[in-house]
Amino acid sequence: MEGLVKIGPWGGSGGDPRDDIVAAGVAPHRLQSVVIRCQGAVDAISFTYAGVDGAPRMAGPWGGSGGQKHKVKFGAGEFVKEISGTYGPFGGHTVVRSLTFVTNVGKHGPFGNPGQTPFSVPVQDDARVVGFFGRSGSLLDAVGVYVHP
Repeated sequence: MEGLVKIGPWGGSGGDPRDDIVAAGVAPHRLQSVVIRCQGAVDAISFTYAGVDGAPRMAGPWGGSGGQKHKVKFGAGEFVKEISGTYGPFGGHTVVRSLTFVTNVGKHGPFGNPGQTPFSVPVQDDARVVGFFGRSGSLLDAVGVYVHP
């Protein structure tokens, strides 16, 4: 995907690789919403993004159906400027334990339960987070971000 920067992932090596953006074949332009399922860890993530062609696309859900569902819908002028979270052991595996989304408007989260190892992906200037990739099985094992510079 020309013009996109792939950063990460953070978390464990379990589960299967997930990258719906490459499969879609259309680069994302703006993140529209994120759905997180979580309790003691992040059970699953799914998201909707607008492609460079303007059409909305959905990715996921990656992970299981446990935990409580939280939906974050980003406003028309709202851009994700930072993703942060933690990962660590849970149920015998290293998984993503919590996620927080920081936009040019405010902060959403944290979702989940903090783990041992923090990570943070702030983006500079006009760059923005436009999508995710990672690994999942019954939980979200690892997460990385796509950044539009």
